[in-house]
Amino acid sequence: MRSRSYIASIQRRFRLLAETALVGLVVVTAVDVIGRVVFSSPLGFAYELVGLLLGVSVYAGLIGMNWTRDHIRIDLIEPQLSRMPRFDRIRAGVVWLLEVVFFTILAIFLARQSMIMQRWHETFLFLPLEKWVPLSIYAVFAGLAAVSTVLAVVPTLKASKGDLK
Repeated sequence: MRSRSYIASIQRRFRLLAETALVGLVVVTAVDVIGRVVFSSPLGFAYELVGLLLGVSVYAGLIGMNWTRDHIRIDLIEPQLSRMPRFDRIRAGVVWLLEVVFFTILAIFLARQSMIMQRWHETFLFLPLEKWVPLSIYAVFAGLAAVSTVLAVVPTLKASKGDLK
């Protein structure tokens, strides 16, 4: 139980990070729009900052979502699958495996792109930041999302929705 509460604590921090990034997104967008419409002076860096904050919110949010298995479900074939309950475990296993593979490949791809960008020292147009820095952070987050997906099926660590509150 101790490891479960430790993981839940980490998950809460990532959820807070995602929430903060979303609030930052709203604030930057609002200031940019007000500046553009009212004062004819938009924020030059708003586009870049919104992109960075969106990446942080998505990748930080994936970590908690994967651990609690709280996915968006598209139920195009759910009625047909519900008629075959004996395949539920197989279907759940295949979906879980696909998630682990996807997030692992995503983490590797982002890390590779980060290393390539680091060699070129490419920076954003308005933000004084090299592009490899956020890509590295996203790679770590994607790796943690893959780890969270694996941990989600460990019985002693299995998350409940109440753990993250």
